[in-house]
Amino acid sequence: MTTNRRNAIKGLGGAALAAAAPSVLRLTGCARAPDADVIVIGGGLSGLQAALLLQDAGLSVLVLEADARLGGRIWTLDGVPGRPEAGGTEIAQGYARVRDMIRRLGLQTTNWLDSADMNFALNVDGTTIPVSEWPESELNGLVGRERNTGPFGPFALPMIYAPRPSPLETLDSWLAPEAQKFDISYEDYLSDAGASEAARRLMAMQVPADTLDGVSALWQLRMARFQQEMGGLDGLVRLSDGSSRLPEGIAALLDGDVRLGVKVAGVATTNDGVTVQDVAGRSYRARFCVCTAPLGVVGEIDFSPSLSALHAEAVASIPPGDNTSVYFHVKEPYWEEDGMPGAVWSTTTLGRVMKYSGRDGYYLWMNKSGAANREFRDLSDADIRERAMAELVAARPSAAGRVELTAVMNWTRQPFQQGHIAYRAPGDIIKYGNVLAEPHGRVHFAGDYTATLNVGLEGAMESGERAALEILNRV
Repeated sequence: MTTNRRNAIKGLGGAALAAAAPSVLRLTGCARAPDADVIVIGGGLSGLQAALLLQDAGLSVLVLEADARLGGRIWTLDGVPGRPEAGGTEIAQGYARVRDMIRRLGLQTTNWLDSADMNFALNVDGTTIPVSEWPESELNGLVGRERNTGPFGPFALPMIYAPRPSPLETLDSWLAPEAQKFDISYEDYLSDAGASEAARRLMAMQVPADTLDGVSALWQLRMARFQQEMGGLDGLVRLSDGSSRLPEGIAALLDGDVRLGVKVAGVATTNDGVTVQDVAGRSYRARFCVCTAPLGVVGEIDFSPSLSALHAEAVASIPPGDNTSVYFHVKEPYWEEDGMPGAVWSTTTLGRVMKYSGRDGYYLWMNKSGAANREFRDLSDADIRERAMAELVAARPSAAGRVELTAVMNWTRQPFQQGHIAYRAPGDIIKYGNVLAEPHGRVHFAGDYTATLNVGLEGAMESGERAALEILNRV
């Protein structure tokens, strides 16, 4: 999918959508009154945050969202048993912007670990054991300090090879020149750090890329530094009524238009304004624009004038993560049959199967990304259902007939997302820095992939705040 996307948008800023959508309306000679002071492309958390801050500062705002819902990668599946979260849900102690908005909206939170069961069985190359047996198991090919990694088994290996104190002094140090020496493949970094071949094989199942060679060690160090700053698992909460209540609540505070089902085809700018045109040929005018679309969608927008060469190359080249989640309702507690914990963490494409409790019973969340998702991202939902159930039963035969598959979420195949959380390949940080966050004339960019300090929900809100402040500084 990533390769196909890159090939499809090599002509970014040109005619990628020329055959599918009307040509972009040029502003020259157009004297129509603006529809708003600012047009926000995208109704996810970053776009809604920017819109609300701009409105609070006295500007009028028009939000255009391509999907039929708000939230972007925040999506509570309200119609599915157990109301699982298809996207972002965990709120760490350091998520200041998110927590402030929760207070403003009057939303309630609950301890994340009250529902998630962190006790799990370990599936290694098709053999399932309790994680407590891992240190002395014949399946354990690790060496030295790698062998005994505590209650998380081999999935704690990245923490062993994330040095403390971190070489990144602050949250934005990943962009500092002195950090560039770490912008090498994670494979090379781990090898240089003394990680065994067995450890590297296990850690390859825990990165956003298909292989350790596909992700920058500096990016991994950034993620570790961020998790350390946020407090890890300590104090994690989630919204009691579902994560979707957050974007829905922000949207309810907006006085201006929030229009769903409006996919943007092009953005044209002059010295005095912006015209946004959708795929149906309708145009919208404003003084400024905030584009928060995911990278794959940004690559489909015709910008006039074109993005800078480096910005366009970054959009086309920085890899979007991929993720597939499969959800199950537990009809009978199969773990009582085999005597092992209900959750399963696997070194195979089974990925991670979390057990959590809901208001009316137990549920499972099978989460696949990177190498675990390699065989799934291009499958149909029907094929994913068949494969996922077969994998679960192969690892836990006692689950046969005792679980019911309820939903599938394949973010790679979501047309308005085209992937999950973007990461950086080796050399990307040296080459592109954070060019994705740089304004393009009167167009400003937001989205968690543009954040400097934070990632996840907090990164999305940070980026929306930055884009709003950039515009306010110009008016």
